[in-house]
Amino acid sequence: MCHPEIPAGAPIPDVRVTDAVIPVEDSAMPGFLALPERTPAPGILILNDVFGRSPFYDQLARRLAQAGFVAVTPEYFFREGSLPEPTREAAMARAKRLDFKRWSRDMSVAVDWLRARAEVNGAVGTIGFCMGGTQALLLAARRDDLAATVSYYGFPADSRTEASPIDLAPKMHGPILGHWGDQDAGAGMENVEKLRAALESAGVEHEFHIYPDLGHGFLKASLEDEKTPGYEQACASWKRTLDFYRRCFSRERVLS
Repeated sequence: MCHPEIPAGAPIPDVRVTDAVIPVEDSAMPGFLALPERTPAPGILILNDVFGRSPFYDQLARRLAQAGFVAVTPEYFFREGSLPEPTREAAMARAKRLDFKRWSRDMSVAVDWLRARAEVNGAVGTIGFCMGGTQALLLAARRDDLAATVSYYGFPADSRTEASPIDLAPKMHGPILGHWGDQDAGAGMENVEKLRAALESAGVEHEFHIYPDLGHGFLKASLEDEKTPGYEQACASWKRTLDFYRRCFSRERVLS
């Protein structure tokens, strides 16, 4: 399961937030922007899952802002309309109407939009989940100016765009951080290993973590009670993600 909502009682980080409007090729894409206490700061584009923008991703943007980053989560399903009901079946039906090639272009435009904001110091990274995790990998192949790429349970063999992440691995630019649960049959551990091998062969900087006994969508457990199965692993993945960003963005400052 992906992330249509946040658990009841999860704390809401107290940060500045505002609506975002991102001009794209034929329209304007709405979104949610969260700002850290101090700016300018690195920017992070959130690529949400098959449910689109949801309370979970607004919460995630707030968490990233609390950690010191400017975070935006766009609603890339804005052309396809809202879900008639918050079910996986409805979400999958809407996803079939999404133009995946145009989606990739929209997300690339969102990177430029974020970088151009006065609150951002010029360094931009991405984080994606489920099909958004796939898109994060594809953007790492499309662009050479991303400071950091994080993919949570993306699909390495998904080829609904021009090619799959496995196929495009030689064109990817690191550093890349990937998280998967070993019970995620949709992503397929054999496909994760193929992607890892392709990145290693191409000399692309990457770091993959496989979490035993977890399936798809496990980060939500980090917002649950500490007794929730997978809680410690989900929290560990989030800490790795924040540490990864800090290392990558610090290196970006040194290189610039």
